[in-house]
Amino acid sequence: MEAGGVRRNVVRLVEELAANAWAPYTAQALGGWRLRATFGVTKRANSAWTVGATPDGDWLDAVERFYRRRGMPSCFYLSDATPDGVDDALAAAGYEKLFPCFFMTGSARETLERLPADDRYEARHADEAGDDWIADFIRFEDLEPARAAAYAHIFRAIGPAKTFLRLTNRDGDTVALATAVAERGYAGLSNVIVSPPFRRQGAAAQLLRALAAWADAEGARTLWLQVLEDNAPAVALYRKAGFDVLSRCHYRQKKL
Repeated sequence: MEAGGVRRNVVRLVEELAANAWAPYTAQALGGWRLRATFGVTKRANSAWTVGATPDGDWLDAVERFYRRRGMPSCFYLSDATPDGVDDALAAAGYEKLFPCFFMTGSARETLERLPADDRYEARHADEAGDDWIADFIRFEDLEPARAAAYAHIFRAIGPAKTFLRLTNRDGDTVALATAVAERGYAGLSNVIVSPPFRRQGAAAQLLRALAAWADAEGARTLWLQVLEDNAPAVALYRKAGFDVLSRCHYRQKKL
């Protein structure tokens, strides 16, 4: 297979793994696409996943009806694996482009080699996100407490091997949180957040290192993640850890 075909297959696989790693409350198939809804919490869990052939018929009307019945704005997740013409059709229909992101991939072992251990921090893993973990995540992200129930559902519904990481300092303070999900030799990293008072002190690098160590132990040699294109500090850290851009993605949303 030519290099371009190999890359397309990897992009499609990683897109599928990413969809599996963020389970919605409601999911409906539309051809090969997935329509997702989870109480309006997070774009990823409340958007049409458009990886796969364009559905037959009036797919735009079908998606809009799905979200209209739930009192939500129609939202599409689009990526390099989305069929040609879909993004242009949505732009022409007045859908606004939101949150352009990089999909980046790296090697777990290379990340461990590139990011030296720092004994100021300790990584604590849990198989499930407890109430305290979710509460700290919402507080660090400055989100509404009412979103906790939706996050609890998403985290519980993740099927493959997963970890909810808490990074603490010598004083026992929680300085950072993150999630990793391992499936088919890949590990997806998400919910990476450092508590505001502890930023720019090396915690993010140690968080990434701990996630890479967990992934390697699970047999997941390749890491993947999504990061906003304009988040320059995060992109720089991931590049330092050996990550490269695999593809790009974004959302398009129609206002109510």
